[in-house]
Amino acid sequence: NMDIEFVLDPYACAKYLMSYTTKPEREMSLLLEETHKECREGNMSVRDEMKKLSGTFFNHRQVSVQEAIYRATKMPLTYSSRGFLFVPSHSNSCKFLKPHNVLKDMDPNDENIYMSNLVDKYFDRPNEPEFDICMADFASEYEILSVNKKVKQPKTPIKRLQTLNFAIKKRCNHNAIIRYPYFNRETDRKLL
Repeated sequence: NMDIEFVLDPYACAKYLMSYTTKPEREMSLLLEETHKECREGNMSVRDEMKKLSGTFFNHRQVSVQEAIYRATKMPLTYSSRGFLFVPSHSNSCKFLKPHNVLKDMDPNDENIYMSNLVDKYFDRPNEPEFDICMADFASEYEILSVNKKVKQPKTPIKRLQTLNFAIKKRCNHNAIIRYPYFNRETDRKLL
């Protein structure tokens, strides 16, 4: 069953294709809008409203047969021959707190409450000539491992960081592609 028409207007064709391919999303936005109105009328807290909106989204999301099969068989939906890694480029980048159970067991006066990030690991790299590289190359070329992780027959040597409880090993096949925020000197003066 095919419905074929001669199209003269490229805009009308593009509009039809976009409305056809995003049809389920339009229905989802209507559902979310309705849920949002219900939450506002019920005077819910922001947290409860977010829970209700996320529940509506996850319970009414439409998936294709192919995606359902991939998810049911736990097959990966995407594949990349290279890994991606975010490199913070701002000197005042954010840090994550250690987990609550770790903080609870620590001395209350201990100021070491943050998890180590890529910058900390870069400055703690081994003091050897091969590690005399910039942070972008370090992030791209080396994989950071937990010391507790057992690696069976590594293809490249594993080296410990100087003080942190981590080790690094050279990536075997391809360097990771780094992502970083881009700041414009003219428009982002507050961030620089």
